[in-house]
Amino acid sequence: MKWMRMTPMSEKGERNKEQWIRTEDESAKQFDVETYLGKKTDLLALKKNIVEKLKKNQAYYKESRTEIYKPENTEPVSACPVCDESSKNTETKVNIYGAKYAMCKSCTHVYVLERPSKSAIEGFYLNDITYAATYTDKKAAESRLNAIAVPWLKWTMEVFEKAHGRKPERILDVGSGAGHFVEACRREGLKADGIELSQSSRDFSKEIWDIELDGRDFLKVGKDYNGYDIVTFWGLLEHTPNPSAILEKAYDIVSRSDAGMVISKLPRWNSLSSAIQQLSTDTVIRHLDPMGHIMAFTDASASELYYRNRFRPAAAWYYGMDVYETLMQISTKTEAYDAFTKTGPIQMELQQFVDENIFSDGITLAGIPFNN
Repeated sequence: MKWMRMTPMSEKGERNKEQWIRTEDESAKQFDVETYLGKKTDLLALKKNIVEKLKKNQAYYKESRTEIYKPENTEPVSACPVCDESSKNTETKVNIYGAKYAMCKSCTHVYVLERPSKSAIEGFYLNDITYAATYTDKKAAESRLNAIAVPWLKWTMEVFEKAHGRKPERILDVGSGAGHFVEACRREGLKADGIELSQSSRDFSKEIWDIELDGRDFLKVGKDYNGYDIVTFWGLLEHTPNPSAILEKAYDIVSRSDAGMVISKLPRWNSLSSAIQQLSTDTVIRHLDPMGHIMAFTDASASELYYRNRFRPAAAWYYGMDVYETLMQISTKTEAYDAFTKTGPIQMELQQFVDENIFSDGITLAGIPFNN
């Protein structure tokens, strides 16, 4: 099985039309995919006391991840989470805090060969104050909503209307964090609900937005949302040991709508951030953070995951934090932070160039359900 893409060699801009092709044995299936390149955001404007927090986080991440990736706290991953190929058929790529990331030689998915136990992962997201604080800072709530959640919603509405000829009516956001995306949807008059396991995040959502998020397990309560038009995963699948189970449940929900869609924001392996982090393995605090991201996707593995769970890729949005990440790592090594902290507008424009050349550390993939 292989995935290929047909894309223009010239006249590429912020939006392009491509054909993504899946071949297996002697058969081939082609999908028309619209690509969106870039999302200009001054990341430094969203962060305060950046150098002080950076040093503190780097020390904390190194200590906590090294501890949890000790052999006694992990379990082997026997097969690729996407294509189920044996983990023996992999190529090791990088070791970060004791976590060995390897690439599946069948579908090109990248994942850790040993991962923390399920109870350790659940305990981290439920109880880790440092992680939750990243997304539940009251002062930053409104700016984060406008800079991140609102553009997510705008893109979601556009790709849905292009695919189905009408606006979505009901949206379910799984892994809602502090409810920013649900709030953005409701401000647009949409019926939107969210599922979030973290108690602190649910409390914040109730306090700041007056939104009650569902604290139950998505796999157990998905049927309560059958018929919703869209299910979104804004940074969830890379945290879960079995992303196929999540997408299978999403299919059950949106396939009951006359116009269904699933949207997932995923970390990309083939990116500038991955490159610089492979050279800076002791100061990683995002992207290939092995507690947060136990896997990273290639465009091929993301497409294969969708296809195996009966979604055809329809639109892809490439944007990331690669320039921010690169300057952060270089500044850490040189202990000279001005080039990092005083170049917000330059970083924003340079990141757009990275995104347009599809070397960004994130992809948001929209898929439409199909019948076998």
